[in-house]
Amino acid sequence: MTRNRPEFAASRREWLRRASTAILLASAAGPASSRRAIARDRASVAEEAERVAGIQAQAKKAGLAPFGYSWTEHFLGVGDAPDAFRDGALEICEALGRVFLKHLRDRGLPVDFPDERMMVVVLKDAISYGALVGEAPGKDVGGHFDLDADRLVVFDFRPEHGAGGAAERINTFTLVHETTHLLCFNTGLLALRKEPPKCVTEGLATYFEMWRRSSRVPVGGVNRPRLEAIRAASRTDEPWIELPKLLTDDALFDRPATAQLAYGQSWLLMYNLLSSRSLRPNLAAYLADLRTEAGPDRLATFEKRLGPIAAVEDRLRREARAMLRDVR
Repeated sequence: MTRNRPEFAASRREWLRRASTAILLASAAGPASSRRAIARDRASVAEEAERVAGIQAQAKKAGLAPFGYSWTEHFLGVGDAPDAFRDGALEICEALGRVFLKHLRDRGLPVDFPDERMMVVVLKDAISYGALVGEAPGKDVGGHFDLDADRLVVFDFRPEHGAGGAAERINTFTLVHETTHLLCFNTGLLALRKEPPKCVTEGLATYFEMWRRSSRVPVGGVNRPRLEAIRAASRTDEPWIELPKLLTDDALFDRPATAQLAYGQSWLLMYNLLSSRSLRPNLAAYLADLRTEAGPDRLATFEKRLGPIAAVEDRLRREARAMLRDVR
């Protein structure tokens, strides 16, 4: 459940007062509130006050109205979106976080929630988003994970695209994809100050992006939209991105001509590695190297843990052909 969601004027003192009051009320609630969460709340209130004041100052400078806020056990939400939309987004983040941790732990990857809440900025529409980040979102952009600020920024698609199912699906898809980025960099899977190849970050995000809170379909299945991007590319003059290029050329994800295939192949790479019991320890070692090595040689680091690139590429091509044949 989400807690405490008034609007505020970025007063650090006011945040401390309200947050501390909420913690005391939670403490008085007894068994329903975990002692660990309450202790963490008390220790992190001052830091959260600084973070909230910082984003509110940025919003004020951008001409936006005062932000409301709310929180769950592991996420802090701020923004000018309606309370119900912001709270709903945080509940999705919280549910995804639990699924994310269990799925990766079951595969031998050491992940855990951070002590501090992860920040999610939830805005009411594309206009607020453009004002806050300094540029209007592209037609396919519904939000982003800000690696430098370590926060997720999303907005509601419905004001511009109507309240129908399509806008709802875009909202959920974007939130799940970008929250996966936030989780990857805050649970110990990746390191904020050691940005890995983009095919790794996007491979993980696309691996989880089809999860839905209301669906019983488990994480780790075939991502049909990403597979279809590989199928579509197979009919063109450039049907495949060589793995060395995928590992080293992050700009592939920004070019319209290559972006969809790059995302598709990144999903295939992570799907292949996480689906194989024998490869999971190698993947864990590879991600550990990416977390700790300063400016690693991307190809050498990959081959050190995951084997010759040519062999991995051959395996991926064969798996792609089999999937394209079997999944219609």
